[in-house]
This record gives sequence, structure tokens and C-alpha cells, in this order.
Amino acid sequence: MSQPVRVHLRVPGTTPMPELMTLIESIEAAGFDGAGILDSQMLSRDAFVILGQAATHTARLELFPAVTNPFTRHASVLAGAIQTVEEMAPGRVKFVIGTGYTSASTIGRKPATLAEMRACITTVKALLAGETVDWSGTPGRLGYASGRRIPVLMAASGPKAIELAGEVADGVVLLTGFNRGIVETALAHLERGARRAGRRLEDLEIIWAVRTGTAATTDEARRMARPTAVHWGILRWGDYWLGPAGLRIPKFEIPDAVWKVYPDLSHADDWKAAIAATSFVPDEVVAELCDALGLIGTPEHCAGRIVEMTTLGVCNLYLMPFQTFAPPEEEIRAFRDVVFPHLHAAGLR
Repeated sequence: MSQPVRVHLRVPGTTPMPELMTLIESIEAAGFDGAGILDSQMLSRDAFVILGQAATHTARLELFPAVTNPFTRHASVLAGAIQTVEEMAPGRVKFVIGTGYTSASTIGRKPATLAEMRACITTVKALLAGETVDWSGTPGRLGYASGRRIPVLMAASGPKAIELAGEVADGVVLLTGFNRGIVETALAHLERGARRAGRRLEDLEIIWAVRTGTAATTDEARRMARPTAVHWGILRWGDYWLGPAGLRIPKFEIPDAVWKVYPDLSHADDWKAAIAATSFVPDEVVAELCDALGLIGTPEHCAGRIVEMTTLGVCNLYLMPFQTFAPPEEEIRAFRDVVFPHLHAAGLR
């Protein structure tokens, strides 16, 4: 029998706080295992404030920033923030950090380097463990470190980043895609990094970040997925993962309309305009990208894909619905009413 499937859902803080708390309560009630709170200071309300409030509005849900970064907050501030949240939800908080994609692009700077990621992760882990850290000759420690374990995970999408996560973090959130070739390649990179630290894959928490969108028909789900599929599959993600995914995508001339979408295609505040801006990509290419990227289709299709991927050991999912500026209500309903019952019947919940 396969391991039970755990499913977490992304929550962008782009609606008022009272609505966000109602949404998070509905996520717990629907049977999800966790909620990741978007940390992108120009797009979303403060992630750690939301996490603190979510801790008081839930009883079971695992909570984590998804994802924070090493440059909008100092490592000492990050450690203090997640330790404070953990006091309100003991044993159900984790810390997830990445290079800071929209957190960087919306303020005109580049994402963090892997060297900066290494330094921040090792520092935060030390502080949460109650250890003393040297701040340029000044020793300091987190005076209220609880001693309870708070897992520190790294979000990673490129091979070098994945290897770093395997080496220095307690686990990884893999934003790579969701088919056999991608999974096998990503795990090989993760294992390579883990071996550098004398560890095994079994020592790491592995979460698969999966682009998700459900609709009554597959065609409609793929239409809604266009901005995400084009952004990740053609503008960013393709350099690494098209080969392992088994895809051969033609080269496209990118129209100006794509670059005018704020802040970018996959986080667009005007989703209809983002869909229109991707009209230069044929439907059949979008369909291929959707199948490689994640769970995009009818709820029944998504349930079947999850069952299929458990044969590869994929059993810990972080769902990333397409829209940043609309709550994931369709996905909550789809998983509550169709996907979770299907997984339960298959012995996976």
C-alpha cells in the first residue's frame, strides 16, 4: 500500500484579513493538511501576520510561509517571526524559504543567490535550535527559542538549488513539474546534494509544488492555465525541465503584451488580460505544458493523476492554484467533494 497523500494549499493574502481567515477555516474544514501563505510584500498582506492569525483560527492545519526569502527580512527577524508563530500553533508550523521571485522583481532587485540562501538557512536553523550565531563579531542567540523542532525547508526549481536544499535544509519544496521524467530527475539532483552532507533522501521532507486548476472540462482548465503554463514552461521553467519532461516545444517570439502584464504572467492581477497575452501559443502546446506542470483538468482527472504519481513515491503535495488575486474556492470544492473521496477510496487518505 502506498503512503497516505498529504495535500497543502497555497493562500495568497490578496483579500482582506477577515475574508482570509474565513478562507483558511474553510481549507481546514475541507480536509486539507496544510496552508502555505504567500510572502510577496507588494502583492500580499504580511505573511507572518496572516500565519499568526491563522494559528488562532485553526486547530489541525499545518502552517508555513510559501515562500519567504533572505532579503526582505534579516535572518534574525525570520527566525523570530516563525518561532513566534509556532508558539501559537505548537508542532504544526514549518519554515519555507526561497530566492524571492516576486518579492524581488516588484522592488527592482534580483532574487537571492544560492550563497545567500545557504547562509540564511544555516543561520535560521541555528537560531531556532537555540545556538549562538556570530554577527560580524557580535554573538547573538534567539532568547525565546522553544527547543521544539521547526523544519526549515528550501523551495527550489533549478538543479543547483535543489542540490543545495538536499545539502543544507531539512527538506525541499520542489517547483519543477509533475511527471515521471521530471520527478526522477529532480530526485537525482536532491540525492546528490544530500550525499554531500552525508544524508539520504529518506532524511528529507520532500514536498512537490504542483500548479493546480480544476474546471468542468479539461479544455476550460487548460484555458485558465494559459498564463501559468506559458510563464513557467516557455519564459522560465523550460530551460531546466522540458527535456526531463519529454517535451519538445518550438521557439516563440514573445509579444510585448506579455511583458506588460503586472507583475508577470503567472501572478497577473488581470487574469483575462494574461490569458489574452498568451494567444501566440497554440492550444496543443499549452496542453502539453499543463500535463507536465501539474494537476490541470477536471477534478476526476486530478484525482487520477495523484494516484498515478504515488507509484513514484510522490505523496506530499503543495497545490498552487493559478490566480494570485482570486481565492482558490474552485479548488477547495473540487478536492473536498471529488479528489479527497477518491483518494480515500484508494486507501491514500
